[in-house]
Amino acid sequence: MAVKLRLTRLGRSHRAFFRLRAADERCPSDGRFIEELGFVDPLMKDPTKQVSLKRERIEHWLSVGAKVSPTVDALLKTHGIKRAQEARRQGVTHGSCELTY
Repeated sequence: MAVKLRLTRLGRSHRAFFRLRAADERCPSDGRFIEELGFVDPLMKDPTKQVSLKRERIEHWLSVGAKVSPTVDALLKTHGIKRAQEARRQGVTHGSCELTY
């Protein structure tokens, strides 16, 4: 089963609200999911409340090889969450061993 991190749209007309979910990539984006990892509300007035992410869980899914949609990839880069492959390329330590490639 390949896991993908992607956004699903909720809300009403002209009032979009998105949730970040980990789901099997074969399921539809508004269908069954494994875990909810946060939300994005682009219409909130306060910029600090527009995005809420569960950083530890996102990093967990990335470390086990979850794929990322292009929109989620841009969102994670904006909030400073590196993908596992980028971390390995830069020689970041993971646990007690150092990964250098």
